[in-house]
Amino acid sequence: MKIHIPNINFKTVNKKALFILTRPFYSEKGWTNDVKNDWNIDENISFTDTVEDANVFLIPMNINWYFGTKNQQLLVEYNNICKQKNITAYGVIGGDFGIKFLDYSNIIFFRMGGFKSKLSNKNKGFPVALSDHFKGFYNKESIEPTPKNDFPTIGFCGHSEMSIAKKIKEIVKYLIENTNRFIKNPLCNNYEPLFASAFERAKLLHYFEKSSAVKTNFIYRKSYRGGAKSSEDLHKTTLEYYDNIKNSDYILCVRGAGNFSVRFYETLLMGKIPIFVNTNCLLPFEEEINWKNHTVWVDWKDRKNIAQIVANFHEKLTEKDFINLQLANRKLWKETLSINNMLQMIYSKNNYNG
Repeated sequence: MKIHIPNINFKTVNKKALFILTRPFYSEKGWTNDVKNDWNIDENISFTDTVEDANVFLIPMNINWYFGTKNQQLLVEYNNICKQKNITAYGVIGGDFGIKFLDYSNIIFFRMGGFKSKLSNKNKGFPVALSDHFKGFYNKESIEPTPKNDFPTIGFCGHSEMSIAKKIKEIVKYLIENTNRFIKNPLCNNYEPLFASAFERAKLLHYFEKSSAVKTNFIYRKSYRGGAKSSEDLHKTTLEYYDNIKNSDYILCVRGAGNFSVRFYETLLMGKIPIFVNTNCLLPFEEEINWKNHTVWVDWKDRKNIAQIVANFHEKLTEKDFINLQLANRKLWKETLSINNMLQMIYSKNNYNG
């Protein structure tokens, strides 16, 4: 597979702002194949500076940048090039909010946020990019699966508070966002639903705490990361967070400010089982990955029964099934959701051509 990435201003760009799939080919002097081995990219994947040779076109900056800096014409040019060459371009939409952008015939938008039923099939889910904190904190490559107990242990560490004042504060953020969208376009039909994430998380945790069918392992935070500011406190709270996942069987994963869960991918990273509360989410590579085989899937409308849903799921698993699921989830994060494998999936499957 040959990948073409258009040139950018390499002197001024913040490489952290680049689409993560372009990073294995980035150097301060320009796109190159010299650093791809550092990212464990297969030999059959390479950058080409000639678009005529390319199988795949990657858009370097996030899509928000092109619209925010009035550079949409570049997207039109990229789309026209791909149309002529009969290839597909891939870019990423950043940010928490599910902003809707104009569709292009030969461009696929990857995104974490957004609402599946409100978006065209030109929008696809994308995972959160994470370092391997399991290896970093516990100095191990492979997880040691937890044996199955009669009662499942549900874990959660994070911002969660049954406070009306907090609920109002969170809802005001969405009202401001929606007001800004209305001012920009009074005909806008793409508003953010009002969702108080910390309040709704606390309600879900309460459903578990009321149940006799599960055990709970919860750490409530009144603010993000417990308000940690110093590097020492940040390290401490991060380790507490991952210890909570490590010492639990299932982890509650529900959206935050944006309609996606970072905790979902951190749970897979740790080889644990996400309790995925579906709020009309986009998940990565849904055509290739059957996510219901890796999660306890709970639709938002069924949330009041969440404890019993998890208990029933756990009861049906054999000891071997339970262990194999933990191993499969760690493998899924480490291999399938790696940059190399995502590039391979883009190349080998045409499901993203809309």
